[in-house]
Amino acid sequence: MSPKATQPVIQDILQAALHSVPYPGFDADILTMNLVLEARLEGGKAIIRLRALAAPPEVREQLENDIAAAVGQIPGVQELELDLPEPPQPKAPTGPKPIDGVKAVVPVASGKGGVGKSTVAVNLALGLSRLGLKVGLLDLDLYGPSVPLMLGITGAQPSDNGDGRIAPVVAHGLKILSIGFMVGADKALIWRGPILMKAVKQLLHEVAWEPLDILVLDLPPGTGDVQITMAQEVPVAGAVVVTTPQDVALVDAIKAVDMFNHTGAPVLGIVENMSYFVCPDCGGRHEIFGHGSVAPLSAKLGVPFLGEVPLDAQVRAAMDAGAPIIETDQPAAQAYRDLAAKVLARIRETRPELEV
Repeated sequence: MSPKATQPVIQDILQAALHSVPYPGFDADILTMNLVLEARLEGGKAIIRLRALAAPPEVREQLENDIAAAVGQIPGVQELELDLPEPPQPKAPTGPKPIDGVKAVVPVASGKGGVGKSTVAVNLALGLSRLGLKVGLLDLDLYGPSVPLMLGITGAQPSDNGDGRIAPVVAHGLKILSIGFMVGADKALIWRGPILMKAVKQLLHEVAWEPLDILVLDLPPGTGDVQITMAQEVPVAGAVVVTTPQDVALVDAIKAVDMFNHTGAPVLGIVENMSYFVCPDCGGRHEIFGHGSVAPLSAKLGVPFLGEVPLDAQVRAAMDAGAPIIETDQPAAQAYRDLAAKVLARIRETRPELEV
């Protein structure tokens, strides 16, 4: 309603009567409190319209009685038409909203840091792209964005799409966005919950992602505001949980799976990262963090086991150099290719309607 339409229209003959009606519980009357939008006489009928009031039923009833009594004292008034509206009810949450032009959202999560989640997310996105899909990668690890470094695009700047949305950076065949593009690598991001949640919503819905078959999300470790906001904002095709075989990581992997269960997001499966190390000198296999504990954990949790990824110095060197390992012919690259194929197969099995 325009400001002009809400200007009070009150006839002089009704002024004194309405000034005599206090708002229940207050000393001020309803005219002084600017609660009356219209008060006029039509023949013997007094027509009075108040602003919408969020008041309990007993207050509304008292107002109606007091106004009727006051107006009834005016000579010639035989009838009262009183409009005392309630404020509109807030709209119920509509639930997750699909991202325009994106068929499937696949978050990559971990219960704790240091398990190689971002490395898996980057190589998974590239692996899916190698399978012929249109893929995007959103770095939602807002406090520790590492995607720009791993893809060799530190310093890249997203642009304006021309319609008020952000145009992601395109590199390695992916559409990429990271808070690391906007905040210097040497700057701390000091944001609290509400700001974080707003940023997540903007990065999901105010970016020109389309057209994409899959948008991979690199989530921060843990089960905090970013993860919960993500799950509330967009429908998830399925999450990938990353862990190492050591017990301390497995405990947190259970929490990550539980978080997705509570938010109604399906889990595509769990990856055992840093599963083993093959010595480049002697060829011996060493299970530095233990081995083989993730497959039985997956079975216990009722989610698929997506396979093992080795601990390999070549992976670390390639990612630090901005040349993802999956783009090389190193042995570890095949593990990521296999992971991408399994993730795609899981999406097509569980969500065939997405047509990815």
